[in-house]
Amino acid sequence: MGMAGVVVIALFLALALLRVPVWVALLVPAALYTLLTGRPLLFPSTNMVRALDSFTLLAIPLFIYVGSLMNHGDVTEKIFDFADSIVGHYTGGMAQVNIITSLIFSGISGSALADIGGVGRVLIESMEDAGYDSDFSAALTSASATVGPIFPPSIPLIIYGIIAEVSVLSLLLAGALPAALTVMFLMVGTIFIAKKRGFPKNDERASLTEIARAFTLAFPALFTPVVLIWGMLTGIFSPTEAAGVTVAYILLINTFIYRITNFRYIWEAALETAETTGTIVIILAAANVFSFVLSIENIDAVFAETMFAVSTNPVLVLILVNVVLLVLGLFLDPIAALVMMTPIVVPTLVEVGVDPVHIGVIMVFNLMLGLLTPPLGLSVYLSSDIADVPVADVFRESRAFYGILLVALVCITYYPPLSLKILEFA
Repeated sequence: MGMAGVVVIALFLALALLRVPVWVALLVPAALYTLLTGRPLLFPSTNMVRALDSFTLLAIPLFIYVGSLMNHGDVTEKIFDFADSIVGHYTGGMAQVNIITSLIFSGISGSALADIGGVGRVLIESMEDAGYDSDFSAALTSASATVGPIFPPSIPLIIYGIIAEVSVLSLLLAGALPAALTVMFLMVGTIFIAKKRGFPKNDERASLTEIARAFTLAFPALFTPVVLIWGMLTGIFSPTEAAGVTVAYILLINTFIYRITNFRYIWEAALETAETTGTIVIILAAANVFSFVLSIENIDAVFAETMFAVSTNPVLVLILVNVVLLVLGLFLDPIAALVMMTPIVVPTLVEVGVDPVHIGVIMVFNLMLGLLTPPLGLSVYLSSDIADVPVADVFRESRAFYGILLVALVCITYYPPLSLKILEFA
């Protein structure tokens, strides 16, 4: 790696830490590299256009649109009521409802922040009404939302697949069991916290009739991730086609089952989708230029040499990579860190025998933990704003959940079948 490569990385980190928009932090160093090395000035724009010429990329706005459509209907309340009927009577009842609801909604939105934006207010207000502390409610909502980015459909996994040139279908399927394990860990940890702090639960277990009624009302929404996973496992449709099918499915159930007749929400959801998609695609376009610069400067080889200078043992290399990603997650937006580190990390881990699909699940889950940690902690800031409590209090309450999620990260990292076993059925 030459001096130009050092300048590119240093400038990117400096701009990112200064909270400059991610696409600017990626594109400015790459453009400067073009000038320093005498390459054609069309180099950045050509690579940006090439990055967006992808059929798979169409899945991102479609899945974002699905989440927006759900947010504008009353489907989230039906999902919440069903979760309340099945786990509300357990220790830490409403907290357990929070976790289950996040899992269900993540199977529709594919994004941690969309999860919080969609059901966060309902979850936090319901927990507060049940006697839970506001800062604890916000912290749990932030923690449970980390399931979204690895449970299909996962927008970060789609981005990773495009950058790493790995099957998006395999990645989406690989995230299902790790997400389920994470939910289990969160629920068990919440039981201990609730017992220690004397948090309430529902006085009575819901009757079979009440559960059946709640399930019937929520079933059309609950069936969405089932359709996705089944359709992709059987090869009926690709991830992009699955996204289109999901949009049509949500519109149909909103219109004919949930009887939403004010169709203005379709236009409002489209506007939100356009804004969010614009942010993501410009980051991807800039990231493609930045990644190409890194490849020219052989940054991946330098990273591998640095790792292998410490050890060539896959166990130790995975520890080092996870530490690097955790540190970056403290300061960088997860998408920015993902697009920067994927071209660097993947070749190194593949060289020591780690499956690239497994790497994707590890990287995405790892970087999503940064949504819970200061100083960035976007999930915490969003939840604290909804709960109207100081963000420092939410960060403090998040520590226990961060520990639980770190345990989940270790399991995901060192037990590959958790991610890869399901691919045998694809």
